[in-house]
Amino acid sequence: MIFSPGTRTIIVPLLGTTPAMLVEEAREAQRAGAHVIEWRVDMLFGEHPNFSFSHLGSEIIPLLIQATDIPLLLTIRTASQGGAVKVSEGRYRLLLAEMLDTLLQLRVPSERIGVDIEYWHRAAPDLSRRAQELGYTVVISDHNWISTPESDILRIMFDDMLAIEGVVAKLAVTAQNSDDVDRLLTVTREVTEETGRMVIAVAMSEQGRRARFVGWDYGSVATFAACSRPSAPGQPHIAELLAAQTEATEA
Repeated sequence: MIFSPGTRTIIVPLLGTTPAMLVEEAREAQRAGAHVIEWRVDMLFGEHPNFSFSHLGSEIIPLLIQATDIPLLLTIRTASQGGAVKVSEGRYRLLLAEMLDTLLQLRVPSERIGVDIEYWHRAAPDLSRRAQELGYTVVISDHNWISTPESDILRIMFDDMLAIEGVVAKLAVTAQNSDDVDRLLTVTREVTEETGRMVIAVAMSEQGRRARFVGWDYGSVATFAACSRPSAPGQPHIAELLAAQTEATEA
């Protein structure tokens, strides 16, 4: 498991569109203090419409593993969830299956690997079980790029994702104001206290930045920070996040 309850994990996305760019971003992220790096596979594959994960993954994953000694979260973010790749449901399932097969063939240490699986996919439970059988951490994710739902809907979303055994539930919403942030944080605290499960709560947009700095205090085990450029609105630079942590510790 690349996350632990009660920890304050900083994830830095890698957005490069060539292997060399990704390796440099990975090294820069680790030097900057990242605890986990996230390879946003869709950013590279968006340049290759007929891509095969088996081919490019076999080349790039060993480079990233060798360039760093921190965990790697693999994410294919689809266009419907704010990513760079438009794929059918069947194609998405095939890509995730290729990802798991590639990792197995590469014999990557399982404790170094996390896999993001989008909740909308009907095969999410099956893919999750397969990934966990191989020893990988699974993040089940959902992204709302329009708004922050009401508290009862947020709770249902968390509960539905956590119905998949053993996963970390990531819920990202778009905050329009401070009330949206408060609502997300309150529900996050309720869910983590009542279930004892790990979640990641993210409020996108400039109005949601506060959640990225204080989410840990409400039970979120991780947040995302930029090193070169942000992957989502309101994402702070890792230096800002680390400085805020230091200030809070010294206060």
